[in-house]
Amino acid sequence: MKDAPNTDDPLKKPRRISSFGCGCGVVIALVLAVLIGISWYAYEKGKDFESSLRDPAVRDARSREILGYEKLPAGYHPMGGFSIPFVMEMAMLSDRNPPPGEGVKGAEDAFRSHGFVFMRTRGGGKERRELNEFFSGARKTTDFFKETDLSFDVEERLGQGNFPLDPAKVRYVTERVSMGLGGEPHDEVLARLLIQCPGDERLRVALWFEPFPAEGELAGTPGDPEAIKAFLGHFDLCR
Repeated sequence: MKDAPNTDDPLKKPRRISSFGCGCGVVIALVLAVLIGISWYAYEKGKDFESSLRDPAVRDARSREILGYEKLPAGYHPMGGFSIPFVMEMAMLSDRNPPPGEGVKGAEDAFRSHGFVFMRTRGGGKERRELNEFFSGARKTTDFFKETDLSFDVEERLGQGNFPLDPAKVRYVTERVSMGLGGEPHDEVLARLLIQCPGDERLRVALWFEPFPAEGELAGTPGDPEAIKAFLGHFDLCR
């Protein structure tokens, strides 16, 4: 089982953290600060994000602003959004729906078994080259997903490909992974998604994960391209 971040003291460096797997709050702000080189502003935004998680209406408003949905897929709830203008935006959906006044304590509390994370950010040549190689099958992983994979242990690649989703092109890699969030490690189907919007050079990357079916049938899961297309159809990710 993976080490969970120390949520008792958010300013204490945890043994293992990730920009996705830490779950929320001040910890995510500190990780982002390291990743993008913005310290005080990211810290203040992180405190605001942590506070907003306690208000379902604010969680929905911020998730909706970034993801552009009218109605969420069944079983998914807004877990809020985080943005640093002109740098990055991130929104999360979860199978959890904390009541008013209740926040999220950390990675183990952020998800039960399924979720969706979308990030829109600037990317350099190295990131773009590695992502293109990853989604084409030329490489097994990239530095872009290095932090994420502290929460997902990849067991096997299930498939890869692409499809149009007006007005974007979506590239995907699907994997069977062991997820260390939400309690004991358990097998999940993970879709890593690269959304390429016309006329926009920003990187738009998403993760969608659900439990790996006991019978091994991937239809209707993140391992199914048609299911991915239907799921993403709820959002306006090129906005």
